[in-house]
Amino acid sequence: MPNSTYTQEPKTAPRGSVNPTSMFFHLFKTWRLTGAVLKDPRVHWAPKFAFVGSIGLLLLALLMPELMADAVGFVATAGLFDVLGIPAEAGIDWIAFVVAAFNLLKLFPAEIVGEHYDHLFRNR
Repeated sequence: MPNSTYTQEPKTAPRGSVNPTSMFFHLFKTWRLTGAVLKDPRVHWAPKFAFVGSIGLLLLALLMPELMADAVGFVATAGLFDVLGIPAEAGIDWIAFVVAAFNLLKLFPAEIVGEHYDHLFRNR
């Protein structure tokens, strides 16, 4: 019977992979990551334009008052945001904005985003 012992290397994120949890808890670094990718000359202008335009439209929609969010939002969250002192529609809207903004980073080449992410978050 062959020797079945082996050493398992520690699991770490592969180089260039983006961790959404660390981006959420380090918003300043996430802001810098977005700026670095937008300033990178290797990224074509079309994804930059699409990213900035989409973020602008999301912010415009976010800052416009929504009447249905009061009724639907309160039922969906069962008053969680009101307990925290945040109106239900604001909490839902900002969560949706953060998720959308993170997913919009997929407009950019993964290797370029990963390179900037490694530089800012992993100090490589």
